[in-house]
Amino acid sequence: MEVTIIGGGIAGLALAHELAPDHDVTVLEASPGPRGGGYMIDFFGPGFLAAERMGVIEELRSRGHVFEGVRYGTPDGAESGRIDVGPLVAAAGGRYFSILRPEVELGLLSVLPGSVDLRYGARAVAVRDAGLEGAGGPRRALVELADGTRVESDLVVACDGVRSLVRERVSPGHGGIVPMGYRVASYLYQDPELAAELGERMLMTDTVGRVGWAYAAGDGRVGAMFAERVDPADTQRPVPDRQRLQRDFAGLHPQVDRALALAPESFYDDLVAQAIAPRWSRGRVVLAGDAAHAPSLLAGQGTSMAFAGAEALARSLRATGPHVEAGLAEYERRFRPTAEKVQRSGRRSASFFTPSSRAQLAVQQILRRAIALPGVSRLATRSLVAP
Repeated sequence: MEVTIIGGGIAGLALAHELAPDHDVTVLEASPGPRGGGYMIDFFGPGFLAAERMGVIEELRSRGHVFEGVRYGTPDGAESGRIDVGPLVAAAGGRYFSILRPEVELGLLSVLPGSVDLRYGARAVAVRDAGLEGAGGPRRALVELADGTRVESDLVVACDGVRSLVRERVSPGHGGIVPMGYRVASYLYQDPELAAELGERMLMTDTVGRVGWAYAAGDGRVGAMFAERVDPADTQRPVPDRQRLQRDFAGLHPQVDRALALAPESFYDDLVAQAIAPRWSRGRVVLAGDAAHAPSLLAGQGTSMAFAGAEALARSLRATGPHVEAGLAEYERRFRPTAEKVQRSGRRSASFFTPSSRAQLAVQQILRRAIALPGVSRLATRSLVAP
């Protein structure tokens, strides 16, 4: 059948890879090309296993890196603690590495089947039913693009992120994001000297209310990320402001200050949010990836869930053959429990990254020291990598 995927990010490309052997796949991506910038992610969990079965894990691993761990720093530049990544790698059976988000996208592009029609600069503005009506409802769906082009197909999959255009149509009343009360900014820039200083450990500031990260990102680059607490009722996407970023996050740590001083004019800046949809499909339109079940950036498994969800959807469609609606229902039945478990974990862990008081920070420092104990370390890491 003909399948149109809205969104050429990680979820969309992973799904295109899986569907291409059996279907005619078109991917519509609004950006003019692969997206640069981005931030470092930890890749493990159900998505790692899915990527292995897809046959793409070695391509991704070749673009990734395993850091020694995290070191925590105070505003005066002192080190206040460390966490080693070794126990996490061991608990995951070696199925763990860190990778820049744009490298995941480039890795998938490098192995994308040639039959996939990937269209950059194709911004979807509406999705509606089209074609004949069947016993289960509309049997075709239509995507309207900003330039007036229309793309009709047997199935439309919305992989257009947490701020999905399509979610409201599929699950009325749930089109908006569910903000978690945090804002995150990130960017990459060239700084070989600082990259060498940072070495094999990510730096995370041991601070209250606002937190900064800095890490070596390969090829002399440094990655910087910042998080702060904001009004949880706010849903508007922030406008990146270099001067505001430098003003609000100054003084967290000398190395973070250096990264701030070289911040670019344009960078990633958005609220930390989840997507909650009581249903993932309607007729011949289905949600996938963050559009269906965004766990939030701070949950740390968005990429993993994109791969696992893509595999689950492709398998369900393959199993049900021409009965597309049955395949969509089966996909949701099988994968929703996993997605909701990761979302719950994300809601619990979000406050760990940005303590709201000195008392909460002190508790976290105690917990970090406890994690170094062998028994606690094994328990904590196994809970993180459990599918």
